[in-house]
Amino acid sequence: MGQWSKLSVDLLNVIEDYLVLYVDKVRIRTICVAWNSYLPKLPNHQVKQLPWLLYPFDNNSEASHGLFNPIDKKIFAIYLPEAQGKIFKGSSYGWLATVEDINSSSPTDMYLMNPITRARIKLPSRTEFDDVVQYRPDEVGEEFIVRMHYDEPNVVQEYDSDAEGYIDERAASLYTVSLDLTTKIVLSSAPCDECVVVAIYGHAHKLAWCRCNDEKWTHIYAGLSDFMDIVFHNGKLYALTVFGKLFEFENIGTDLDTKVTEIALNVRMPTTRCAHLAECSDGCLIVVLRYLENDRTTPERYMVRTIGFKVYKFDSLNSCWFEVNNIGNDTLFLGLNSSRAIASHGLPGHKGNSIYFSDECNNDSPNMDENESFHSDVGVFNLEDGALDSLPGLRKAIWPRPIWINVD
Repeated sequence: MGQWSKLSVDLLNVIEDYLVLYVDKVRIRTICVAWNSYLPKLPNHQVKQLPWLLYPFDNNSEASHGLFNPIDKKIFAIYLPEAQGKIFKGSSYGWLATVEDINSSSPTDMYLMNPITRARIKLPSRTEFDDVVQYRPDEVGEEFIVRMHYDEPNVVQEYDSDAEGYIDERAASLYTVSLDLTTKIVLSSAPCDECVVVAIYGHAHKLAWCRCNDEKWTHIYAGLSDFMDIVFHNGKLYALTVFGKLFEFENIGTDLDTKVTEIALNVRMPTTRCAHLAECSDGCLIVVLRYLENDRTTPERYMVRTIGFKVYKFDSLNSCWFEVNNIGNDTLFLGLNSSRAIASHGLPGHKGNSIYFSDECNNDSPNMDENESFHSDVGVFNLEDGALDSLPGLRKAIWPRPIWINVD
């Protein structure tokens, strides 16, 4: 090892320049103390790096979580006690958005968390969304009174023009509010004073925003609801509804009035589906339709599994979508993360035109011993030949659900 330490700094920098993968940039710094001191403290963030899959280990493991690297198909164990008992609701710019498990001592808390540095930033509580009428922690199983939305008046008295439906107030459990009524969280940038955090929430799937360390969530009033996915693109927020409509939001998180524009004709949504908004490496917006199949585990309940995808690119000149069967060298990463496409040209042993996906539709927390048929919907889909494969080394059932995250 002493001979390695005598390598000249100039030659060491040349060697590092030839390294493509972020993980190799990290490994070269572990060869010896001298190399670690000679090289820059933080690897170059322009290095090509695919997201890794973060997931909890089982309770028998000393490490709390695993990171699956899609390049070399290896799993790295990490100790991340800050994520124990947390449910992932989003990841952007290397930061996780989490809500608490129902067994937590502070079950309504929400955080941003960096799994590498283990830093945490508190977000406004789940009780600070406008769908919460009352929080009653002592009413076990009915801790919340929340506003529910329905198409028909029935016994409901009030009409909500924002969600275009009728409001009813119902009791809901911590489990329901944390898992079902907190859908997804995205960031406009890495956490800073200008960063805006946006969430899809509530029975009507509306939008709200906050800044780091705010006390409350601010509802984005636009007369709109039923949002399925959101993404920041060129400084604006784009939101896709369950009906296939795409909306553009300007001035989110500012003192200016929010400007909302419907910018695309409806993309045809299949009956059993999940849809993702993402940005290609060439800067174009795409919608990815994820086709699901019911996979019944018991007569009382079922899980869903992915059986295929269709990709639509946005034509900004004609404000419409057109289907594409090939995304070239791009690789898509879809799930609860801020969905993104990465140009994979030059990454060793990896080819593009594929979709890596993680589970986001199976909300039930299974008892692994009683329900061996439970499965996590995680895998990779090849757009060229339609092949769908599982990811090697992952156990069949993963709970809480895994998430793709940048580790650079």
